[in-house]
Amino acid sequence: MIAKRFLWWFSVISVILVLWGVVFTVFGLGVLPVINRAVLLQWESALYGAIMIGWGTTLFLVGRVVLRRGDRELARSLLLGIVAWLLIEAAFSARFGVWFNVG
Repeated sequence: MIAKRFLWWFSVISVILVLWGVVFTVFGLGVLPVINRAVLLQWESALYGAIMIGWGTTLFLVGRVVLRRGDRELARSLLLGIVAWLLIEAAFSARFGVWFNVG
């Protein structure tokens, strides 16, 4: 039961990541509450959105396989990748004063 709940949660989070990627790709990073808009370039917005779509899709597909198989080693690898991504993104968001993204 816990595995099914975690699978559902993981799938929902991955889909949200993909959808935010679509928003950034289509509308740009200008939808974010950033004070200095000069740092937001259209190309970067599309690139960031595409990366989020790819990363979210990878998490969705690989995460579902991992959770269905109960593969602890692959789950640990996936978790380490997610933690590295979140820590680096939070650190650079703090450095550039994008505090809502740190949270």
